[in-house]
Amino acid sequence: MALVPLGCGATITNRAASEGPRVPDATAERLRECVDEFGGDLHRGSYTFDAAVKVDEDGHVVDVKGEGVPHEELAICMRIALRGMTVPEGLVRLRELRLPESPETTNGQTAAERGLVGHPAALVAVAVALAELVIEVGPTVIAIAAAVEISGEIAEVARKPKPNKNRCLDAAAGGGALWENFCDSIPKHKNRERGECWGRLNESEQNKRGWCNEKFGKW
Repeated sequence: MALVPLGCGATITNRAASEGPRVPDATAERLRECVDEFGGDLHRGSYTFDAAVKVDEDGHVVDVKGEGVPHEELAICMRIALRGMTVPEGLVRLRELRLPESPETTNGQTAAERGLVGHPAALVAVAVALAELVIEVGPTVIAIAAAVEISGEIAEVARKPKPNKNRCLDAAAGGGALWENFCDSIPKHKNRERGECWGRLNESEQNKRGWCNEKFGKW
């Protein structure tokens, strides 16, 4: 393992045997801060945080899903850290990929290609695993296994992922633009929920989280 000397407290290592592009240093440091703050609450042992980072064709992170850490505050903090990640340019170039050729064609087009007529922003969905990042704090070890998914969806759809409880909790913790983007992602036909969301823009994180837990138990 190669030690990455970032700050004090929790320490970061990159597993030498782990393949794939590395998590950018700035993001690794934010993840380290999350573990430094909340990792001590976990029981001693090893945990793996599996994260799926969804990126649009411009390289912007539009959604993060993660599981494997039994601590809500820590999970929220790490999702926010990954949401702010600057995606390596080499991964963004994968947007240039196009649908593979298929013998089942009509007028030179596959069925999938015919379905994309009129949608030049549609892409092939490609997932790339990042090199595993390991963060240790005391007797607790957390391995972060993240994969970047270059979205195969239409650009406008990819930029507005569906609202869900985790996104709501992340937005509550992040506040500001994160909360605004979340409110904007609520479908327009849910006028009441959109109004309630925007009405909580300047409320405390605790109040916003209470609203998230209440609403997403009903939606």
